Order: sequence, then C-alpha cells, then structure tokens
Amino acid sequence: MRIRKPSAPVLVIGGGLSGMYAALAAWKAGQAVTLLSKGRAGGSGNSVVAMSVHRFAPGAPGLREDYRSRFQASSGGIQDPDTAAFFVDEAAAAMEALKEYGLPLHYRTLPEGEGAYDYLACCAPKQGRILTQALRAYLESHTSIQIEDGVTVCDLLAEDGRIQGVLALAEGEQVLYPAKAVVLACGGGGNVYAATSNTSDVTGDGYCMAARCGLPLRDMEFVQFYPYRICSPQRADIFPDIFEHGAVFRNAAGERFMDCPQYPKKELENRDVVARALYGQEGAYLDLSDCDGDYLERECPNIARMRREYPETPMLVRPVAHFFMGGIPLRRDGGTDVAGLYVCGEVTGGLHGANRLAGSALTEAVLFGHAAGRSAAGYAAGQAEPVITPAAEARASAGYPEMGEDTLSDLKRRLREVMWRQVSVVRTKAGMEEALEELAAMEKAFSLRRPGDFKAWVELRNLLFTAESVTRAALERTESLGAHFLAE
Repeated sequence: MRIRKPSAPVLVIGGGLSGMYAALAAWKAGQAVTLLSKGRAGGSGNSVVAMSVHRFAPGAPGLREDYRSRFQASSGGIQDPDTAAFFVDEAAAAMEALKEYGLPLHYRTLPEGEGAYDYLACCAPKQGRILTQALRAYLESHTSIQIEDGVTVCDLLAEDGRIQGVLALAEGEQVLYPAKAVVLACGGGGNVYAATSNTSDVTGDGYCMAARCGLPLRDMEFVQFYPYRICSPQRADIFPDIFEHGAVFRNAAGERFMDCPQYPKKELENRDVVARALYGQEGAYLDLSDCDGDYLERECPNIARMRREYPETPMLVRPVAHFFMGGIPLRRDGGTDVAGLYVCGEVTGGLHGANRLAGSALTEAVLFGHAAGRSAAGYAAGQAEPVITPAAEARASAGYPEMGEDTLSDLKRRLREVMWRQVSVVRTKAGMEEALEELAAMEKAFSLRRPGDFKAWVELRNLLFTAESVTRAALERTESLGAHFLAE
C-alpha cells in the first residue's frame, strides 16, 4: 500500500544549489512548493563540496566577450549555442541578484575602461557548504517552501507526455507525490567511478528517471576528471590559485613533470590536460616547499593544517570523477519534451559541451535554477489539480524487486572499479567494449538479487544505467575531444 501525499503545485527534486534556487524562484512566482532532498537540503549533494567560486561574465562588454570566447573554446564546439549564449549574456545579472538574499559572498573586480566590474564571488573559506547552508536558512526564515529531507525519488510519473508527480521512498515507505509541475535538479553521477569528488548520494538518479520517462540524454561521454585532489594523508580539494603562489606537482622521482614545453601553462593547464598528466604518473604529489605561507593559511586552511599535522608525509594527488557535462538536453527555460517537467543543474547536458570551464557550475545552478523554477510556476498556474493515473504508477514501478537480505555492495564495488579502469581519464576501444560486457553481466546478476534495502537497489539501478550510458556514448565517439580521450 503506497502513501499518497497532499499535492503541491510545484515539486522540486534535489537539495543542492540548483534545486534550492528553483524552489525559491517558483515560490517567488506565486506557487506553493515542496522540495524533496535525498539527504539534508543545503547539507548534501555536490554543492556542499564545491569550492564555492562563481566566475561569470561581467557587465562590461569587452570582459563579457572575452568570457564568451573562453566559454566556447572550452566546449570543443559541441555545446548548444542558444543556451550557451543565454548563459553568457544573463550570468552577470543572475549573480547580481544573489546579493538580495544576504548570502556570505565576497566579490572581486576586473577593470575595463574607467570602471571596475564584479567578476567573481566566493565564500571565505572556499567551502560550498557555507553557501548552501545560508540558502537553506533563507528558505526556512523567509519563505513557506516545504522542505522534506531524507526522501529518495525513485521515478517520475507521467502519462500522455505530461507530468503527474513522482514515486519516492520516505521513512521506509513508498510515497506518491502528485504535482502540476516537477523540477528535476538531482545532480550528476560521479559515483559510477571508484575515485570521485562527489558526495555518496550522487548516483545518476536523474539520468535514469528521465530515460525511463522517455527523454533522451546527450553528451554522456564527457565526464570531467578533477586533477586537483589530495587523496592522502587526508582528502582535500586544491584551489588552482595555489600554483600561482609557489605550489607545484612532482612525480615519484621528485621531478616537476609539468614544467616542460608540452605544458606551457604548467599546473594551470585545462583540467583535462592536467588530469591526463597526473594519470600517466606512477605517483604524483603536491609540493608546498616554496608556497607562500600567508596565502596558504588564508586561502587553504585545510591544506595548511594537513601540512602541519603530517610534516613528513607526501601529499598524494590523483584525478577524480568530478562533473558530468552530459545529461537531459537543456533549454533556456529549463523545459523538456514532457509537459510540466523542468530540469536544471548537473542533470542537464548541452551547456558545457566537451569540457566545463572552471567556476561555471555554480553560476549555472543560479541562472538555470531560477529559470526552471520560474517556468515550472508559470506552467503550474494554468493546470488543474494533478491526478496520478494507475497506468502511470504501474509503468514507473515496473521491474521493482522482491525484497530480501542482499546488500548489493559487491555489485556496486565491481561497477565502480570497472568504470575507473576502462572508461575514465584515458580510454581505449577494447577497454570500453570489455566494460560493456562486464556491465551486461552485472545487469543480469542485479536482476536476480533480492535487496534488503530498497534505496540501495534504486541507486544501483541508476548507477548501472548511467555507467552504460557513458560507455556507449564514449564508444560512439571515435575521436578524442575535450574530456573524452582515446589512447592509441
């Protein structure tokens, strides 16, 4: 017996920055909103571990056009031109609007002519959690948005190309949430890889749900691997500015392997280039011997503390799965081919193309979260009360297993190891074909399992789907481009 919740005109799925911005925009547009978050909204998802740096095109025409050229260059020429132009033209205004919420952001400026223009906003220290928690607090104190934490959305409910609501898991019960409009903002799929910067709740949920609802995915072969990650003696992300203050990478022989003609920007090459350089080393380490101590204490206090606590232990660095450029095709208004379903954030594809420009992800969350929320509210205003039909409910829950005692942990570990070995920073045709064979065997084993935890089953279903989507898309692209690199 499934529980049926009271309907909300707008339902937002995801408690990161894009989801919270979407909820806020829909509420400001006059609609009641319920936000469902797998973890705690404002305290889970990739936004909390972001470096909380927003780079955007300033209002000055020359600076904006410089940003546009860099944004286009990073994409490898395959980004959607309409959404990319909208992003560059509207990003500055979207970031300016943040100031009305009193969030803990600090701005720097760039000069053009006789003026100076804001170009970067960050928290101090650079921790996304500071920003997400502040936005959660704002939603609680200034809006009537209903936030439900600990809710895993399992499937979208739709009939005749129109959204009806979602099927979710809350407190161990399957729950139906009717809605006039749904905003999908549940992030990417970094946990298909054994090494990732993503939080553990990012499992490709939106990709799988969208596909089960009949929507296409694009650019799934393009996964950005973040090169600036200390994995030992503790984990910490490295803010790239550190390399302008004396830090360098060295290999196991003590050589600064990126100080050569092949890498004219040295450690500040594009992320995909640095990731491959690290991947090719038996061991790579962050050397802080000549790093400015004042800078380190001020801007990277966690790394400074690690250095004090482990003065004799080398800081091992390796690339990790970081961001999915692919996903549900993104439009200016966040709309999809399912009426009433809107998308924003990392679950989308088309904005970044083959590679993502550093600092653009959180700006994307702000701009398109607002667009999707506002569009969802506008759509909901013209709709009758939602009704979930038996056919939509049955279709969404088709293939659900009988419950048992299986943890599924062996399959999940095997999946992540296969993807890291065969479909990560450097790929080969043979390796990816082998990965598909292994994924097919895992799918078969998965279908026979009787899970003890329904949430774990849903997440593994989504991870398997995401892994296969990435691998098939990568096999279809026969040339290296951006984050997709084919070895000879």
